[in-house]
Order: sequence, then C-alpha cells, then structure tokens
Amino acid sequence: MSSAEVADNSVDPPAKKRKLNKAEASCKSSAMANNGTRVEDEIDESLYSRQLYVLGHDAMRRMASSDVLISGLGGLGVEVAKNVILGGVKSVTLHDERTCKVSDLSSQFYLSEASIGQNRAVASCEQLAELNHYVPTTAYTETLTEEFLQKFRVVVLTGATRAEQDRVAAITHANNIALIIADTRGLFSQVFCDFGPEFTVYDVTGENPVSAMVADITHEYEAVVTCLDDTRHGLEDGDYVTFSEVQGMTELNGCEPRKIKVMGPYTFSIGDTTTFSKYARGGIVTQVKMPKKTSF
Repeated sequence: MSSAEVADNSVDPPAKKRKLNKAEASCKSSAMANNGTRVEDEIDESLYSRQLYVLGHDAMRRMASSDVLISGLGGLGVEVAKNVILGGVKSVTLHDERTCKVSDLSSQFYLSEASIGQNRAVASCEQLAELNHYVPTTAYTETLTEEFLQKFRVVVLTGATRAEQDRVAAITHANNIALIIADTRGLFSQVFCDFGPEFTVYDVTGENPVSAMVADITHEYEAVVTCLDDTRHGLEDGDYVTFSEVQGMTELNGCEPRKIKVMGPYTFSIGDTTTFSKYARGGIVTQVKMPKKTSF
C-alpha cells in the first residue's frame, strides 16, 4: 500500500492529510530538481552562495532562465562548458560535429584515448553533466539550423570557421539571441560578442550605492534635502535616491526612486514635497542604481 493510500485511509483530520500531501509534493519537487529539473524562481543559496554574493539574485535569476548552446568541444569549448554548467544556467546543449583525435587529448581534459573516434560532444557530455545536477546537459551532433538555434537564449561558438561564424551570427542577430564567438591560437585569443541592437546595464559604476544621514528636508515644490555637515553626500546630478527612517515626512520612506539635482556637497533637491507631511527629524538617503539602456 502506498503512502498516499495510507493517508487517504487514515482517521487523521483533513487538515493533517493536506499537510501530508503537501510534504509529498515538496519531496517530489526536490527530487526533480536533483535530477536536473529546475524549480522555477528558486535558487539554491547553499550551492551558489559565492556567485550570489558577486552577481546578486537578479543576475542569477536571469542565468537560471537561460538555455545555452556551446558549439565546439575542444580545449576552449570544454572549459567554457564547465564554467557555464557550474554557473547554474537553465540548460546546456553541447554541440560538435567533429570526432576526437589524438591532438585533442593535449587540451580537452574530458577526453581520453578511449574517446578517439567518438564525437567530442557525446564523449564529454556525461562527465560535464555530473558537475551540476541542477543543469540538464545534452549533446547534439547535427548541423546547426535556424530552427534549432531559435531554442536558445545564448549561443557560444568555439573553433568554428569564418564562414560558419558569419552564418550563425546572421541567424542569432536576426532572432535577438546573444552570441559569443571565441577562439585561441597558442598564446593569443579572440572574443566577439553580439548581444543585439541594445544592451541594458544594471550597474553603470559597479560601486556600492552611497548613503548619507539626513538633517533637514524642506516642504516646497523643489524640496531641498540637507545632509549632516560631517559627511558629503557623494551624489551626482541625475542620480536616483530613496529614503528610510524619516520622521514626520514619512511618505518618503521606501518611496519610488526620485531623481535629484545636486546643489552642493551637503544639499540636493528631490522635487515636490508639498503634498507630504512636514519633516520632523532623522532619516537616511540611499542611492538607487537605475538600469541604463545602451543602443548600438
């Protein structure tokens, strides 16, 4: 008799049965994730803790929704594949139409003498898939067609001929698919990136947002914020800010980012506050990093 039947035939109240079913569903979801199927919008912080610290949750979520194709499983391609799989993308497809040769053994660390004569993607797939069970990893050995390429959000080409690079680049550019072409020649290397006609930068400077203690906020159409004299606010014209711990003018706490105009090292304006309560005391102003779209 299954556990579900035991739960249904028991004399436990309905609420307890619902808890049992919920627990079973949770276990099934966990098992699916461990077999390589990702639970949507869920990031394993214990697995990706160092990446989360560097990239942040937003970048990790974008990675977790990206299907990636890596073409060319030579020495460079296998290194790219290893790092992408460990990075935690949605899925990875390994593509190669070449078979393993003796020369591949000098740089492709997942190939051995037993791999000679086998397709390089197929021979490498099993060991690469073992690196991260959260990332489904498969091999593909046919020609890259437009229909097949449209399945991916990112395409990485390594070891491809110039004609193949041009052909794939035309397809990915027309379908708004990110393309990275990379190659190595001894001590020299090359990288070409095409991320479409525009690119969104989520952090222009890469520096931590600045913050300052608030001393006063005026109640007028072009309100002036004054910071404590012992610290310059460090903001620039066009920056966006939000507030916290403000007493009196509490409407500013957690407000939508407001564009500022710098008036001095300790003062800046934030626009109309006439509909807000009057400022009493305290508060912290914090810079908000706004996305910037760059067109090419």
